[in-house]
Amino acid sequence: MTRPMKTFIQCSFTLSICCLQVHLGGGIWVEEEKWHQLQRTQGDSKFTKNLAVMIWGTETLKNRSVTGVATKKKKDALPKPPLSPSKLKIVRECLYDRVSQETADSAEITQRLSKVNKYICEKIMDINKSIKNEERRESKLLIRQTVKMENFTYDGI
Repeated sequence: MTRPMKTFIQCSFTLSICCLQVHLGGGIWVEEEKWHQLQRTQGDSKFTKNLAVMIWGTETLKNRSVTGVATKKKKDALPKPPLSPSKLKIVRECLYDRVSQETADSAEITQRLSKVNKYICEKIMDINKSIKNEERRESKLLIRQTVKMENFTYDGI
């Protein structure tokens, strides 16, 4: 079920900028240059994760889950809104197009496509981990600055 990837010129009259874009389906457009970079990505995992960021963006991904079900790792975890099923379908179709160019073995294709949710879940966890690490770094920096201020003595007027 390969769908043709079409490149169109789409003009933004407000900014008077024209750029080539690729329509992935379902009203989803991505910049042609980014699409070509994605095509050169090695491995299904990186391809899927990078495509997810192109489609949803990190701001949306960090506040969502793939299925909308709360994690079982935390007892009091609340479920996050699920990712759009129509966009998930597009991710699967894009990966299918890619994988089917590499192999005709339907069992292998099915097996590789079955990992899409896992890859996107990993990307969401990576984004949230990165945010938490940044918050920790900022907190440590603030503590160091506070300690320096407390140890500072002013002998001025």
